[in-house]
Amino acid sequence: MRGFINPSLIEIPSFKPKLELAVLASGKGSNFERILVDIKSNKLDANIKCLIVNKSDCGAINIAKRYSVPFIIHKHQDYNDREEFDRAILNTIKQYNVEGIVMVGWMRIVTNILLREFKGRVVNLHPSLLPSFKGSNAILETLKSKVTITGCTVHLVDQEIDSGKIIIQAALPVLANDNDISLLSSVQYYEHKIISLGIALAAKEWRNN
Repeated sequence: MRGFINPSLIEIPSFKPKLELAVLASGKGSNFERILVDIKSNKLDANIKCLIVNKSDCGAINIAKRYSVPFIIHKHQDYNDREEFDRAILNTIKQYNVEGIVMVGWMRIVTNILLREFKGRVVNLHPSLLPSFKGSNAILETLKSKVTITGCTVHLVDQEIDSGKIIIQAALPVLANDNDISLLSSVQYYEHKIISLGIALAAKEWRNN
């Protein structure tokens, strides 16, 4: 493909004992599956203890079934506010004894309910070169802005939207004939390249603290 990754580590850091993680997803789940593939091929020393989704038609559910990962549906519409929603998620996660949370395509704003409990241990994957194009419309905003370079970012989550510490990024050019479909495909190619490495680099920091 057409881009580059920084930091460009050849090997993903290893962990003993393995990382114990929960994944939050709202979409098709291609990055969720990438993580599972990397775990199965021993590239990432981790266990996915549970998947939490906020929609019953979330594609990640089918992936969880294929890999025998427990999944729980928490529909955000069933709760009065974001804090109540996150409290329900936190109560579920605690049942699985996880040390970190990975958000891949999680289309909800996270509150301090989760962030206080997992301070420095919530990782998000975002389809732009942060700090540019924060929020849920990054691909369309990238095209609209006419920038010539974009990418994807794994970062820690804090109280501000897409503003936490950057862990790893991949950059690629925006081609003159790119549309939202082609650009998303190119960005996702690099998301799959960096997600497990980003998780491992973040986890290396929190385990050393």
